[in-house]
Amino acid sequence: MDKVSLNWKEYFDNTCKGEDMWGHYKTATGDLYVVADGVSSHDGSKTGGDVVRYIDERLKQDVADIVRSRYLRELIHSINEESVKINEGAYAAIAGILHRENGLFAFSAGDVSILAKKPSGKLLQVLPLDLNMQSDEAEKTALTEIGSIIDGQEITTENYIQRAKQYANHGLCNAVGIGESFYLNEKSFYAKEGAKLLIASDGITDPFMKPQRTAGTVLERTAPKLYELLDSNNNAEAAADALKDLIWDTQVKEKIKIKADDRTGLFLYM
Repeated sequence: MDKVSLNWKEYFDNTCKGEDMWGHYKTATGDLYVVADGVSSHDGSKTGGDVVRYIDERLKQDVADIVRSRYLRELIHSINEESVKINEGAYAAIAGILHRENGLFAFSAGDVSILAKKPSGKLLQVLPLDLNMQSDEAEKTALTEIGSIIDGQEITTENYIQRAKQYANHGLCNAVGIGESFYLNEKSFYAKEGAKLLIASDGITDPFMKPQRTAGTVLERTAPKLYELLDSNNNAEAAADALKDLIWDTQVKEKIKIKADDRTGLFLYM
């Protein structure tokens, strides 16, 4: 099989707090495509943008050393170890694709979606979204934080249940920078001619797709606009332009609000 080449284009309209990022980085043996979505309380200096910028700096600095997926995995965990020190209450969801010849390595931490359109026409979510924790896991995690300062407040035996409720309702428990260690969702697969990928923050997926926290098939009735978007465009540049029109029509004609600080994505066409 001939080496699969990618036609790619970013869509970026991050007009709010500057906390989103897309990136294309040349590795030693291929290409890395990343979307990061900064998450924070927006309280003073505690911005997710700090974490996002650090992710970009480290990728630019170390990407040339990535030879295979193991190196990328180690780099992301190294980034996480440092990003937890940037400030309290700031972290970033991240997702991306490492492309080497016909191999694709998908990874995610947090709630940035990776959607794939197979040549057969089926649309699927490649990796699950880590939006929140089950209540028992959230309570266990909050217990381990007793005595520490989180977002300017000490976690105590009296208030740790409130902290657990935060995890349960707005977990993003595997986002970069939220804890000293985290689980990186990942999947390796082979590229196929005619396949399409969309790496997108929630301002792109949320308005056009019913919530789906697990990986697997996305039914057309639950995401008709995304199906149409990926069906009707033959290259990544056309898809990015079509998304711009779709967002405009949805907000202006249909009067449906889309998050101003989460409209960031990358189209990859094979």
